[in-house]
Amino acid sequence: MGKKRRGKSDPGIVWGVGKLERLARNLELPSAVLANVTHMELNGNTQVTVEGCGGILEYENEVIRVKTGKMVTKFTGRGLQIRCLTDDSLIVEGFLTGIEFLV
Repeated sequence: MGKKRRGKSDPGIVWGVGKLERLARNLELPSAVLANVTHMELNGNTQVTVEGCGGILEYENEVIRVKTGKMVTKFTGRGLQIRCLTDDSLIVEGFLTGIEFLV
């Protein structure tokens, strides 16, 4: 049998990697960080960490709306609080019942 040739459909090769992806890989960062993309991590339904936040638009006990890139992200639930706030990230805690992405 002959050698297996790797083509464009082979998932083992990354084609067309952009400058941001190469830079992120060299710096050992997620490419989303350099591309100004929002990154969220959920911890069950009681905590969400939002990186890439552009500001707080609404802050109430049952609704928190934040600017995330070109969208607005709306968190709904009970007893919602912002636990940690930095220039570009925040942590929302409480009993989360919904997350909406508003364009």
